[in-house]
Amino acid sequence: MESRTFELEFAKFIERFHDQIRDAFVEDALEKREMFSQYQLGRQMLDEIAEGVVSEFTKNVDKRTPIQDVADKYIALGMRCCEEALSLSEIVHAFVLLKRHVWLFFQESNFMGQPFDVRSIIALNNRTALFFDRAILYILTGYEKARVDDTSELERLYKEFLNKVRRDLRMT
Repeated sequence: MESRTFELEFAKFIERFHDQIRDAFVEDALEKREMFSQYQLGRQMLDEIAEGVVSEFTKNVDKRTPIQDVADKYIALGMRCCEEALSLSEIVHAFVLLKRHVWLFFQESNFMGQPFDVRSIIALNNRTALFFDRAILYILTGYEKARVDDTSELERLYKEFLNKVRRDLRMT
């Protein structure tokens, strides 16, 4: 099977079974790892993350998806997470855990019931990892942007001044 076809077929397969992946991810995140447990809307946030990523997996893994589409969506999510005072480590942990659950589902599902060409699996793994890496990067970018937007001009200048002094002192 051609690598490109394999990637898209797998993405469609994941999309078709996204409810199972989402439910396993949310259960693991909330109950076993206690992620967002102190956050009143923790389950809702995890559901939204999983639903958004897994249900659009075909689009996200597709090489023709413009990077800006991914960037816009996840920068906005990062800004929202900052506004809701969520922990960056928990957000990143959620995405790492979700990627893990996609691969666990792949391993357990016997996708297409046949052995795979190693090149196809490597290509799929690379596209999946690239998507999740970009999503995490843009979430962090959005989070930082929201933090900068929340500070006044005077606060921003003061922080920049302190950072410059710290850098200068380390240089001497």
